[in-house]
Amino acid sequence: MTIDEKVRELIQRISLESDSKAFRDFFNLYYARLLRLANYYLTSMYASEEVVSSVFIGVWNNRKKLIDITKIEAYLFTSVKYKCINYIRDNKSCEMVPLNDLYEMPHHEISSPINELLDQELRGKVLEIIDNLPPRCKLVFELVKDEGLKYKEVAEMLDISVKAVEAHVSKAMITIRKGIYPYINDEEFECYLKRTE
Repeated sequence: MTIDEKVRELIQRISLESDSKAFRDFFNLYYARLLRLANYYLTSMYASEEVVSSVFIGVWNNRKKLIDITKIEAYLFTSVKYKCINYIRDNKSCEMVPLNDLYEMPHHEISSPINELLDQELRGKVLEIIDNLPPRCKLVFELVKDEGLKYKEVAEMLDISVKAVEAHVSKAMITIRKGIYPYINDEEFECYLKRTE
């Protein structure tokens, strides 16, 4: 059974049978990735957990309609994104977290290719460049490079075309390459690209 088939089966059991065990499996399947996305927007782990939990509560409360959603990942990721935006709007003291801090948070379990490849000074430079990318470009780049998601998956999650994902990743890579040119030669950068594909 493929992951898509498993998800559709869980959705059917949740939507048609109100199966709480299927809901727990569905929750476990997506929770970590949705929490990771929330952490792009919010400074507080508590706030991120609150946002993601509220999305799942909404899913359960509206489970009868769940079966009608064809792109469930896009639905979940978009829901988290807009709940984060609303949270920031409603909580003026909540600020966007600097990207550099994301790599230092203990909940960040995914090993960054940047951390493995580059030394501290160069890593700091790359993070600075990424942090200054346009928000959508930065998010797409991180989902592809740090999360290891395919272009098609990111496109569906963010409701954009695969070409747009390619364009964002290409723009990010060109910007990084220009920014670290004084620190790294072309051969080393090509090695970085292969390690992050």
